[in-house]
Amino acid sequence: MAPVSLLKSLPRRPWARLGSLLLVLFLVACGSSDRQVRFFTDFESGSIGAVRMMDEVGLSWQLALRDDNDNATLPNSFRTWWYVRAEQVPVGAALRLEFTRLGFPYYFVPVYSYDGSQWQHFDESEVTLVPGCVVAVPESCRIVVNKRFEAATVWIARTFPYTTKDLSAFLAEISPNPAVRVQTLGESPVKRYPLQMITIADPLASGPRQTVWIHARTHAAETGPSFVLEGLIRRVLADDALGRSLRARYVFRIVPMHNADGVIVGNYRTNASSINLENQWLNTQQTLLLDGNAPRENRLLNEFGMVPALQDGQAPVVLALNLHSSNSEPDTAAFFFPHFGGDPARYTPAQQTLWNHQIAFITDVARHYDGRIEQPPPEGGAGFLNSWFPETWWWIHRQEAVNAITLETTYGRAGFDHWVRPDDLRDLGVALARAINDLSQKTKGISRQVARDETPAFRLPFKPWIYLDRE
Repeated sequence: MAPVSLLKSLPRRPWARLGSLLLVLFLVACGSSDRQVRFFTDFESGSIGAVRMMDEVGLSWQLALRDDNDNATLPNSFRTWWYVRAEQVPVGAALRLEFTRLGFPYYFVPVYSYDGSQWQHFDESEVTLVPGCVVAVPESCRIVVNKRFEAATVWIARTFPYTTKDLSAFLAEISPNPAVRVQTLGESPVKRYPLQMITIADPLASGPRQTVWIHARTHAAETGPSFVLEGLIRRVLADDALGRSLRARYVFRIVPMHNADGVIVGNYRTNASSINLENQWLNTQQTLLLDGNAPRENRLLNEFGMVPALQDGQAPVVLALNLHSSNSEPDTAAFFFPHFGGDPARYTPAQQTLWNHQIAFITDVARHYDGRIEQPPPEGGAGFLNSWFPETWWWIHRQEAVNAITLETTYGRAGFDHWVRPDDLRDLGVALARAINDLSQKTKGISRQVARDETPAFRLPFKPWIYLDRE
């Protein structure tokens, strides 16, 4: 294992980490004691770039974020994730950690763990965003953590990690349920990890059904959606009236980890070949199957998940959720990207219908989440049709019949009086489940009664800027 001075001299290969994908960063200050802090990334999703000591006693360190796959041609905004294990940390001493080359300009609070399992946020008093961040000048974007740690080994990450091992543990929890079936759609192209789909439905129920399609983790380190799915799935499987209703009326087809390769190798946004899967649902021939040059991960989800769902006449797809996370200002709550608008002078009847369905669904989710969903924009526009998003595919083939929409969780306070935690995100999954049940009631012609004292659907001020860009 090479000390930091040697790491800097080793050749860098684009598209791969130095040596192996799980490179151990073994950092020793030149001429200093071997009891200096050492940083490692020899575990799944581990990631950091160049590291250097900033003082003479090993209490101040600069850790630069790495590009996905060490590919410097990627946009600066893709450089967001880090996840390291620090060893030989001086217990009780004031340690300064400066994380640099951030791909976004917003203040945030990272997380740490003493066992790699139980995580918590740093205190806000321990975290400072250095003023003057210009994303186009990576070294100007820095956040500093000052902390007296209570153990000699500590894991530190940009946000709560969620790896393939976490997913496997969750699948082991739910798989014994007779309403659950887990199947493999294929293998990821580099790590050969099984891309799995969870199907949930009551095997004994009869009568008409509808299908809800959900996929998550297209961007590898956007971990929030994994916790959302845990909350939603547990709610659907609950042995109560709501759970039984959802399993009887819907077939849930859920791909929980679209970009497994990116998760394994510690990327933030791209797969192991530096492809942003989100805008590569290539469908130039407008056939059900994607183009042959679309990324393998997308073709697997399309051919063995989305197309069979679309062709199932016994359970037509009515909702397609694309789950993500957004780097946003600290007080930005979760939000949706709706499409089109209600103006008949600008949008066709089909486009207006989809817009109305989406606003109704967003409103129901907000009501069930205590108003902690951002207000939707006055109109969503048709810009998504200029790219190859999954919603583009759904629109081409089913138009307004499928409410295909992206939900973005966020990393900040997200409408709470604290920084958003995994249980808050699981509660968002519960809110989604309740909104889906509302949808089934509306389909049956049952109007939802709103209590006089019910919390307004949206309680946060409108933030138009969050809808200006989507990658």
